[in-house]
Amino acid sequence: MSDYVFGDKVGGNQYKQTGDHNTFTVNNSAGVSRQELDAAVSELRAFIAQLGRDGAVASDGTVTDPGAVVAAVESEPGRLRALGQAIAGGAKDAVLSVVKDGVAALIVALVARM
Repeated sequence: MSDYVFGDKVGGNQYKQTGDHNTFTVNNSAGVSRQELDAAVSELRAFIAQLGRDGAVASDGTVTDPGAVVAAVESEPGRLRALGQAIAGGAKDAVLSVVKDGVAALIVALVARM
């Protein structure tokens, strides 16, 4: 699995296709730097590894105990600070493109709503 994300910043204008409609999203933030993205990915991987040791996530990244994952995210919001900042900076898709485990999407969604 590659950790390479093109460019120095994640952010900017984005085009997305929804059904037969194209939408244009303007992101006026400066984006997330490569270092911030790396920190978010490292933080997410470490958190998933801990969930694996605790038995809430299987070795292939599937969630075996969703309640434990939710509880872990909600009980330690400070542990995922870099991930929260990356998501707030518009790098949600970039993080998920690097960390493709099944549980990653659940954790990112939980952090995004916090």
